[in-house]
Amino acid sequence: MYMKERNEKKQLAIFSMIAFGLPVIMGLFMWYGYSNNKNLDLFSMAHMYYPAAGAMIALLLSNSNHKLIPKPFFICYLLQTAMMIGISLFSLFSNSEALPQLSGLLMIVGGLLLWLCLLIAKKDRRAAYGLSRKNWKATIWMVALYVILYTARMVVAYAAEGNFSGMLEIFTKSAVWIALLSTLVSYIPLFVPYFGEEYGWRYFFQPILQKRYGSLKGVLILGVLWGLWHLPLNFFFYTSPADGLISVTNQVVVCLTLGIFYAYAYMKTDNIWTVVAMHFLNNNLVPIFSGDLTGESAKGYSITWSMVGMMAILMTICYAWPALTKFFKDRGNLNPTPEHRADTVAYNLENENEQKTATLNQSPAK
Repeated sequence: MYMKERNEKKQLAIFSMIAFGLPVIMGLFMWYGYSNNKNLDLFSMAHMYYPAAGAMIALLLSNSNHKLIPKPFFICYLLQTAMMIGISLFSLFSNSEALPQLSGLLMIVGGLLLWLCLLIAKKDRRAAYGLSRKNWKATIWMVALYVILYTARMVVAYAAEGNFSGMLEIFTKSAVWIALLSTLVSYIPLFVPYFGEEYGWRYFFQPILQKRYGSLKGVLILGVLWGLWHLPLNFFFYTSPADGLISVTNQVVVCLTLGIFYAYAYMKTDNIWTVVAMHFLNNNLVPIFSGDLTGESAKGYSITWSMVGMMAILMTICYAWPALTKFFKDRGNLNPTPEHRADTVAYNLENENEQKTATLNQSPAK
């Protein structure tokens, strides 16, 4: 038990250095790019890769069940992360329009390669490292519920601004419905950045924090850290340094409330793909509901403290309610930590092998 706790602490230290260290380092380059009027779109996308990269490196360097690690999947993801970082940094010194195209191609090819790696990985390897696709009925229900809540939030937001008719007008345009359909289809090749966050936050970080601090407190701590993790984006991409503090505060509010619902969904399904799909929808439905299919409205916008207050009320009503449920409060419903999950699969495999050996030994000789 002592060795497991020690190993878990080592994993947490490695994860933290990478998941939170990279944003600090890359944030300095973003500051340079912002100061020199550089396009930082590639930095915002690369940013999403860091949490899973931290989790994977931590597991590769410290987990005792190395034989079960889906190494092709991990290595493929880490190589993509390194290339995304490299392309982002190169964009500071080149105005080539080919870089965004190269980045998009990398995401598509990389996504398809990861699906292939996942497909060829043995069932036990996927189960040991939180990659199993299971509890599909619960997953479909939770994703459907999330879409309903997301739509309700947008309806209330438009109504509060006295522009409900404006939202209805958006959905009278055929281009919007075509964009919605293409967005849903694009999940297959473009899932990687969203997996990048959720595999780090929900699969790796959440169970460890909940184990140490409790079901709700662990999730709240994660929500605050997740919000602050966006800080370079808040100051240099989403808004300007002048509105950076307001933007960071709003980000913490969003991540706290969404974090509760995502935690609930992950606890309900124990399926990381549930929250990956939710995160994908959360980010990609914004252009649909805003009517800005270019996505430009998601960056460089202005924000006020009153907007943060409205967001806090709306997000809390829509997404924080699971914290009041008995299911959420029951520690028996917590997801296993990465170390415990891998150990459980390894133990079950060992027992199965022993039973098979015993059965063979007991078989009468022919």
